[in-house]
Amino acid sequence: MGSYSVRGGIIEKVIERIDYSTKLSKFTMYRVPDRTGLAADIFMSLGQHGINVELISTSSAGHKHNNISFAIIESDVDEVLKLLETIKDKFGAEKVGVDRNCALITMYGANLSTTPGIAGKIFAKLAEQGINIEMISASLSVLSIVVNKEKMEKAVKIIRTHFTQ
Repeated sequence: MGSYSVRGGIIEKVIERIDYSTKLSKFTMYRVPDRTGLAADIFMSLGQHGINVELISTSSAGHKHNNISFAIIESDVDEVLKLLETIKDKFGAEKVGVDRNCALITMYGANLSTTPGIAGKIFAKLAEQGINIEMISASLSVLSIVVNKEKMEKAVKIIRTHFTQ
C-alpha cells in the first residue's frame, strides 16, 4: 500500500523517517518589496537577535512584492513579533501576521528526488482528508510542510500509512 521507488530493480521506501513538532508558529511579512538583499537583511536581523528559523517560504504578492513566511519555535514568538513590528517599515512590509496554531512535519528519504510525482501524491492524500498545507520546503532528500496543529497527528498517520510501509 505504501509508495516505493524502483532503483536498479530494487524496491525502496520513499520516506524513511518522519519528524514533527507542534511547538512552532508561522510569521508572514506581507507585500515586502522584491529587491536584492532584502531576505538577507530580514534573516540577518533575526539571527542577530538569536532567533533560529526552522523553515522559510516566499510567494509572489504581485507588482514587484513578495510575501515572506517563516516558522520559528513557539518560545521565540513574542520576541519575534516585537522585533518584526519595530523593523517592518525598514523592510517595506505592509503588515506582519502570526499564526500560533501550526505544526511542522519533515519527511526524509534518499528517494524523494528520484520518485516522480511523490510530492503531489503526498499532498493529494492529505487534501483528501481535509488537511491544508500552509508552507512547503523541499530539497533532494527532505520534504517539510506546515499544517494546522490540530491536523498534525492525522497528517503524520496518513503519510506513514501510504508512504513508509
